[in-house]
Amino acid sequence: MSIEYVPLNRRSASGVLLIILVCMLGLAASAQFARATGPSDLGLEANIVRMNFHMYRSIYRSLNSSVFIYSGADTNPPTYATAPNTLVSCAVHQSAQIWFTGVDAWLGGVSWITEPLSEDLRIQGNVSMTVWMNTPDPAPIASGYALGLTEVDNTGNPIGNQFYQYRYGYGSILSEAPAPFTLTFSVNQTFVKSNILGFFVIVGSTTKEWRYRVYFDSPTMNSSTELTTVAIPVPEFSQLGALACMTLAMLCLCAIRGRRCWAPERAVVSR
Repeated sequence: MSIEYVPLNRRSASGVLLIILVCMLGLAASAQFARATGPSDLGLEANIVRMNFHMYRSIYRSLNSSVFIYSGADTNPPTYATAPNTLVSCAVHQSAQIWFTGVDAWLGGVSWITEPLSEDLRIQGNVSMTVWMNTPDPAPIASGYALGLTEVDNTGNPIGNQFYQYRYGYGSILSEAPAPFTLTFSVNQTFVKSNILGFFVIVGSTTKEWRYRVYFDSPTMNSSTELTTVAIPVPEFSQLGALACMTLAMLCLCAIRGRRCWAPERAVVSR
């Protein structure tokens, strides 16, 4: 996409600085346009990527068996013939307000993380996530589950928004036999190089230590996610820096020569 700037006829340094400002605003506008439009609007290539959840190794397990983190999530096929499984206890207390009544809920979750991203990754569109689960325990008064995605930096701190969808109901939201549970949520974000993606399932219950089992990393019970990645040419700082340096060089040239550098009726086009 090219941007044509209004012809400028300035002899002073303030005129050149104005040109720099206009160029920067043009880049910012094009970046906002690229973020606001979809792949089809810009004619960009969108790739559907399936990421499977593996049990390469256990990264973290809480003492009360309420939180598990595994490596990893990638495009490799399932590893085991029989699905590994993890028994999770809903033991993290959370108070919720429903209408005018306070409700005590108990949560437990499992997360699968990627390797640090080797480059910026843009996910734009619907993300469909499936996790195989069941419960061996009697039905509580109410229960629910959420499936989602978050971005984490190299120190383990979540960054920005979490993307997720949830479902809840009276009694047990899970069945006694293992079954796939799928939710779809929308993502429109660029995930930064060297950060980590974390896919998670969280189950909540009105009964403390209500248990559920998660199955994954097997062709027969393949917990996974399907997402859309897009290569969007959003102007980077390197482009902005190159433009600013070029304009600064022209400013210096004007100062040295002491004459007008911008001829009337000349337009500047940036790609």
